[in-house]
Amino acid sequence: MTIKSTTESGQFHSVWQESVPEIAWHTLLLALGIGVGYFLTIDSAVNGSLPYPVATLICAYLTFASFSVLHDAGHGSIFKVNSPLKPLESLIGWVASLPFIIVPYRFFQKIHDRHHAFTNDPDRDPDHYTFGESWGGLVLNSLYIPVQYQVLALTKLRNVKIFRNTYPSSAAYFLLTFSTLIILSVQGYGLEVLCFAIIPLVIAVFFLAMVFDYIPHHPHKSRDRYHDTRAYPSKILNWVILGQNYHLIHHMYPRVPWFKYQEVFYKVLPDLEANNAPIENIGGGVRPGFMKSPNVSNLLDEGNSINMVLDVSDIKQVASDAVSIEFELPHGETLKYQAGQYITVSKWLEGEQQTRCYSICTSPRNGKLKVGVRKTQNGLVSGFLNNDLGVGDKLIVQGPFGDFAYSSEDSGDIDRLVLIAGGSGITPILSIVETALADDSEFPIDLIYACRSRESIMFFDALDKLKKQNPTRLNLRYVVEQDSINPLDVHGRLDEVTLKKLVPELEKNNKTSLLKNAKFFMCGPEGLKNSMLEVLNKNNVGEAQVNVEEFVSTLTKPIGEQYKVDVLLAGGQTHTLEVASNQTVLEVAKAQRVQLPHACGSGTCGSCKFKVNQGETASIPNSIPGITEEEKNSGLTLACQCKPLQNISISEA
Repeated sequence: MTIKSTTESGQFHSVWQESVPEIAWHTLLLALGIGVGYFLTIDSAVNGSLPYPVATLICAYLTFASFSVLHDAGHGSIFKVNSPLKPLESLIGWVASLPFIIVPYRFFQKIHDRHHAFTNDPDRDPDHYTFGESWGGLVLNSLYIPVQYQVLALTKLRNVKIFRNTYPSSAAYFLLTFSTLIILSVQGYGLEVLCFAIIPLVIAVFFLAMVFDYIPHHPHKSRDRYHDTRAYPSKILNWVILGQNYHLIHHMYPRVPWFKYQEVFYKVLPDLEANNAPIENIGGGVRPGFMKSPNVSNLLDEGNSINMVLDVSDIKQVASDAVSIEFELPHGETLKYQAGQYITVSKWLEGEQQTRCYSICTSPRNGKLKVGVRKTQNGLVSGFLNNDLGVGDKLIVQGPFGDFAYSSEDSGDIDRLVLIAGGSGITPILSIVETALADDSEFPIDLIYACRSRESIMFFDALDKLKKQNPTRLNLRYVVEQDSINPLDVHGRLDEVTLKKLVPELEKNNKTSLLKNAKFFMCGPEGLKNSMLEVLNKNNVGEAQVNVEEFVSTLTKPIGEQYKVDVLLAGGQTHTLEVASNQTVLEVAKAQRVQLPHACGSGTCGSCKFKVNQGETASIPNSIPGITEEEKNSGLTLACQCKPLQNISISEA
């Protein structure tokens, strides 16, 4: 699978703006038709000219269609920005939400942004399926989704400001919808409430969940923009299910109204095909059949990258306080990585998405994806992974990352490999030593592993096996800080004296350069790495010979001057941030735990719009779908893309 770069695809990403009309007349006509349809259907049924069961089915489709109006209003797709009719959009959204009884428009708008931001995330996607793949499970999932919205509002999301702000309007909405239904029922219209409101809602919600959630995103694995949603072209379905067979287009360009999906699909089709987007045929053809495209769950870039939800396939205890975790990769695929690299693992814990870096502990040659995790004191994620994670659980995995990598292609230039590990730093070192031992080269390998005690040694059995299989080539020595009964262990801490004892050539390297073709890899606590670097530098080991593991911070390191950014939120709250021109306002705000309205963080959903009141910011590329050129020209920006070029002032749009 070959993924094109953003630059190569950029020519297509601005095309969608050409398909955003000044006024979405089709959506307005649909809204009018739904209103007329409800009136004629209910009036005909009550007057006896239309059987109640038929009226129920018609009302079910009208409820289904009403969602497209609600959906377009929620994405701001009915009227363009700065239109004098823009306030009418919210009114249309509120009216379109009435048939759904428990889905208030303003709350839906925010919760749906969350679906776009975290598509297929089992913990954060409010539309994620959790009850299994049986038909019974699908029905339960579909009917539960609107209820799940309210559960999320009162639990996981209750402390998120943008959701708390919707509580008053939601309360008024619930009062209106429930009191209306109760009054009608008390006055003798209970059967009509059941046939024209409740049953149609149940039917519509099931089909909406199927065409908006289950079918487009199944099997709910990929989190890549081109692969997390499918399309199945059909001119007939385009009108029957109101464009949702092109749901991929909606996720790529959320501002496009429903009746333009098909048009945009064919405009950007070359880009979709070049990036192997999951496009399927319903009635046969050269493309995969309906729901059969492997591209919704494949690895990316021909197996060189991963960004998806993976099931845990195996968990093993590898020390008294550490486990190895193996992931189930898509059938028939292996992740291509270099020995020593790491992946990130993400899980929602204690009200926040937690992401940690864990080194891959297996050789790229064995086709498995496995990490080692030591439980640290007060470690939220490591504690969960060691104590609570089970086989079959799902985690978000991204990678591989890192320059701490051993390549078999470079083995011909090495005459000795010295690996130094401390504590859980053995994890990437294990991958390196397995890979190096499998090479055709015969250079000796020294593995020095510093640990607190014998019980704290991770992967002892795996290391012991490697030593027995390679008794002459692998020199494995443990430096144990606490007492040990093994006579081969070196007692104490790993320092200059100990290192020279284990690698005697260091003592003479200053004069003879015995280690000029040796490669050193080090991973462990910061103090150990720094002290070992000092020893190697002191003994004439060049920087180019030494590779030290350094995990990358999630916050971009500021370069150059930092500018003052004054942020005014809708409720009157103000914040002042220091942001460099290579950082975004949102990433700095998150690092300082300042809550700004946002969802995806990548410029797709457009929910972090701010007005630039003063100062200059870097231009946002046309490839970002969350903001139109017209909005940018009117002074709007996205916090997740906003990079200041001087002191700026922004306010919530």
